[in-house]
Amino acid sequence: MGEPMQIKDRIERDRQKLRRLAENHGMQDNKVLEQSMVLDELINEYYRFQYKHVIKRQPIA
Repeated sequence: MGEPMQIKDRIERDRQKLRRLAENHGMQDNKVLEQSMVLDELINEYYRFQYKHVIKRQPIA
């Protein structure tokens, strides 16, 4: 997707969208559950990106 800051911005927008959906439709609505899965994947992508860069900086020995 892109740089960590772009991912973080998207996470924040999607988090707000999830909150609005939950307020309007309830926690068990399919729209809310789908948005939650979208948000989970973005968060996972962000952590995969961060983890990949941490591994590269660790010394070998």
